[in-house]
Amino acid sequence: MGMRIDRRNLLIWTAQIVIAATTAGLVPTLSHALAENDATAHVQVTINEVSSLVDSAGDSAAKAVRLREIMEQRAAMPQIARFAAGIAWRSMNADQQSRFVAAFTKFVSSVYASRFQEYASTGKSAESFKIGQVVDAGRKGMLVKTTIIRTGEAPVNVEWLVTDQPGQVLIADIVIEGVSLLITQREEIGGMLEARHGDVEKLISDLAA
Repeated sequence: MGMRIDRRNLLIWTAQIVIAATTAGLVPTLSHALAENDATAHVQVTINEVSSLVDSAGDSAAKAVRLREIMEQRAAMPQIARFAAGIAWRSMNADQQSRFVAAFTKFVSSVYASRFQEYASTGKSAESFKIGQVVDAGRKGMLVKTTIIRTGEAPVNVEWLVTDQPGQVLIADIVIEGVSLLITQREEIGGMLEARHGDVEKLISDLAA
């Protein structure tokens, strides 16, 4: 039985995409004079782009192409893939690492674009994000607190950790109701690798399929 497509699942998938596309700031080093306005603006633009994609016309294949563009524009994909691969990354040669990054990016964009298309087919109206307090997280960057407003349902608290550690503004983590989706993403890839008995080539091939 497939997962039920509702707004909460969609919001979680959206957050997973963003985190999968913006995980360059994994090691807490000193953030470079990141302003609150820059952090807030980056979160707002990211939300707007993904929301627009969800509501746009076109099939899942077309949305996957656009989603990949968003990810590549706003993400440090090699760092993301390295984190998602975990310790397996160190066992890969340079060619495997390069192919894993490409396969991982294609996999994420294809999977979530398909889920967005499923949600769009339900005809439900979009909900909204309300941006609230911005907290200085010290060496990690700025924590932008937002609330998902849901008609007839309890609001959902979402926190976005924004950093400029790699020399550009990126999202380092997203926490939905206390659950870090950075860690969730890594666990998913780890589970896939385990199911393939640690066969990196098989994982790369399946991600790229």
